[in-house]
Amino acid sequence: MRVLLVEDDELLGRALKTGLEQAGYTPEWVLDGETALEALRASPFTVMALDLNLPRMSGIDVLKSVRQSPNLPSALPIVIMTARDALEQRVEGLDLGADDYLVKPFKLIELLARIRAVVRRTQGLTQSVIQHGDIELDTSSRTVRKAGKWVKLTAREYQILALLMARIGRIMSRSEIEEQIYSWDGDVESNTIEAAIYTIRKKLGKTLISNVRGVGYVIPD
Repeated sequence: MRVLLVEDDELLGRALKTGLEQAGYTPEWVLDGETALEALRASPFTVMALDLNLPRMSGIDVLKSVRQSPNLPSALPIVIMTARDALEQRVEGLDLGADDYLVKPFKLIELLARIRAVVRRTQGLTQSVIQHGDIELDTSSRTVRKAGKWVKLTAREYQILALLMARIGRIMSRSEIEEQIYSWDGDVESNTIEAAIYTIRKKLGKTLISNVRGVGYVIPD
């Protein structure tokens, strides 16, 4: 899951980026509002964690732009992070289209929970568990079971499986998968996705993920 982290406090931003990486996400961290919009135009993201008090362009203006501009992903889930705790400010952010609101200071575990919740809602999921046949993937605990038994996946294998499980019946190209699980400065080897999918099939069943030649990968519905 690619997270656009928009935070101008370098100490906090660095800590949140590290925490997101350790939790298995792929964060891209920017320090101002204009760069945030540039990032959204350049790459796909699953969710944005947005500070309000930003240089160059305020978080409120970023929020307005995302929700109103045809050149930006208007349905992107957005969690606001801010020290502004007045009720009027929270209402303004939510009325402008924010999906959730966190008042600083907060613990990383709460941000992670809010991110999971808004992404589930956006994907039309009411629970954290996605089930397909005898496979269960829990997005909250980031665990996988097959026929009721735990299956250990690497972080990369889990990310790929979660992407495909959330889009059952939809083909994802290799480039789409790479865009979602690699950071801007990450090195992508040509066979990384194929190797991970091969291992997922060994652990969870050869027929779970289908390869549509020349197009991509899909979990058939």
